[in-house]
Amino acid sequence: MLVCSEACDEVEKCLLAAGYWVVKVGDGQAAVSRAQRELFDVAVVVSTGKTMDLAETIFNLSDINSSMQIVIVADALGINQRIIAEEIISPCVPNTKVVTIQELETLF
Repeated sequence: MLVCSEACDEVEKCLLAAGYWVVKVGDGQAAVSRAQRELFDVAVVVSTGKTMDLAETIFNLSDINSSMQIVIVADALGINQRIIAEEIISPCVPNTKVVTIQELETLF
């Protein structure tokens, strides 16, 4: 699942090139709702929109499916969100990584 409230064509192309089937959702609330109905191996989070912030989205996704890998793409994050993602969210939520778009290409 690709969570992106903005244009994220580069990330989507990267996932498709790696052979993933991409289900794109427009914000954190839609991601949580979709994860409650479907099983996903990976959630790639680029931006979460205004209905749910990054931390709330990640914690909810992890609560729904603790074995799902969560990848936060840091390029689109502001400096404060990036620090929160790297120093608070990632260490607290198993299976969560913070990467750049370039790192995403090598991760998958």
